[in-house]
Amino acid sequence: MTRRRLTTGVTLVVLVLVLCGMAVWGYHAATAPLASSSAGPTTPTPTCNSQDQKVSRYIRRSDVTVSVYNSGKRSGSAQQTADLLEHAGFRPGEVKNAPDGVKTDRAAVYSTKTDDPAAALVALALGKQTQVVHSDQEFGPGVAVVIGDKFKRLDPNAPKRLKLPQPKVECQ
Repeated sequence: MTRRRLTTGVTLVVLVLVLCGMAVWGYHAATAPLASSSAGPTTPTPTCNSQDQKVSRYIRRSDVTVSVYNSGKRSGSAQQTADLLEHAGFRPGEVKNAPDGVKTDRAAVYSTKTDDPAAALVALALGKQTQVVHSDQEFGPGVAVVIGDKFKRLDPNAPKRLKLPQPKVECQ
């Protein structure tokens, strides 16, 4: 009987220590400062020295991954559109049918980011009337394109790059 009491006591002490550790970690996580996008534009602070920095002022088609989803009735439309986008310089992503409830007649671009320059570049490639829709639902890798049966072709006069609102600094 004493051995069982000893095991119970040790187990209780270990569980209390684990609970205290989790409480400390939770407190630090809850009180850590949040990154705020509403504070206005900020200059990125790279952790590399200036010789190793790459500054991008434009986003190019080769920088953007595009996933294509078919919301129409024509079979193979998503793959055809993905092939057109890849031939136009975009990186290929996922190709599938659109999720239930997501429909469009022609084409729509979905992004989880507001004012996403990558989504804007893709929308211009699909035609001037193509809208960028902000969505909390993430469809797949990169920018999501949902096409319908009325989509025919890419805009041959669409820009191949867009100027970024702020230069992007990366370490090489």
